[in-house]
Amino acid sequence: MRNLLTTFTLGALLAPALPAGAQVYPDRIRSVTRAVEVRTRVERYQGSSQREAQTERITKTVRIGATGELEISNISGDIVITRGGGSEVTIEAVKTGRGRTAEQSKQALALVDVEIVERGDRVEVRARYPRSGGRGSREFSASVAFTIAAPERVRISANSISGDISVKDIKGDLSLETISGDVSIANAGRVSKASTASGDVEILDTTIEGAMDASTISGTMLLRGVKARRLDVGSVSGDVVLQDVQSERIDAQSISGNVRLSGPLVRGGRYDLGSHSGDVRVTISGDIGFELDASSFSGNIRTDLDIKTGGTEPASRGRRRSLSGTYGDGSAFLDLTTFSGSVIIGR
Repeated sequence: MRNLLTTFTLGALLAPALPAGAQVYPDRIRSVTRAVEVRTRVERYQGSSQREAQTERITKTVRIGATGELEISNISGDIVITRGGGSEVTIEAVKTGRGRTAEQSKQALALVDVEIVERGDRVEVRARYPRSGGRGSREFSASVAFTIAAPERVRISANSISGDISVKDIKGDLSLETISGDVSIANAGRVSKASTASGDVEILDTTIEGAMDASTISGTMLLRGVKARRLDVGSVSGDVVLQDVQSERIDAQSISGNVRLSGPLVRGGRYDLGSHSGDVRVTISGDIGFELDASSFSGNIRTDLDIKTGGTEPASRGRRRSLSGTYGDGSAFLDLTTFSGSVIIGR
């Protein structure tokens, strides 16, 4: 019953005044519900009354090969991954137990085990908790923070329920997902997935050979200095910011946040930017022109560029406003849509 009420409430919040034919994304609503429940459990499990803390450090170096595969799974705690050398991965895990007393903090350390399994050129790292903490377990808690140095070309899959994930200077394929925490990537080579339910996603100075998908439900999406063949990014309740990105195809969407694109366009590129209740703003540099198809149901369309519209002014049907035309050589295409926000285009 509680789950049904939560889902119903979130659906109502995400779908006010939706235009005809618009849909609320049930998978996103379910993810929000799950994130809220997980965060509540973790906060309750790590309450402010737990004043005593003890730590235990585990360090291990294993051979993985220059192009091996590394999988990390965590429940509570951050994961930080940077580039190392050679063909080995160095894993440092810091367990922290918290409780009302020193004895309870010791018991908390025993709640979680760090498991490192070698399978040829594949290494699996897991934080394992008991299915039930047992009697009195709400009075203490445990977390694990991972700091890992891996070869540059290693493929990495990292998952956490409550914690940030940070990866820097890794060129192998990255698949990163957390429920409650931030995801940050810098100077990567391939990103197949970067997502969080409750947190920000930041991807900087990254060149990707193929396509990249990144999403957050409650947080900001920021891409700066990213190059990829295709970018599919979005946020439900946060802004989507794209700065100096280069891609043949960009699909950037937000439900209740703003979508902002700034920098040069790519010749022949297609840019689909949309928001339900936020503004869509494009600030263009360089000499690449574009064809434009912009619309807003209850907002304005503003531009300080010389858009050639074939002699027609921006159309208005009922409350909906639209503007179609060409700027410069028209070699790119901009499809800009918002329901209750404005569309702004400039330099």
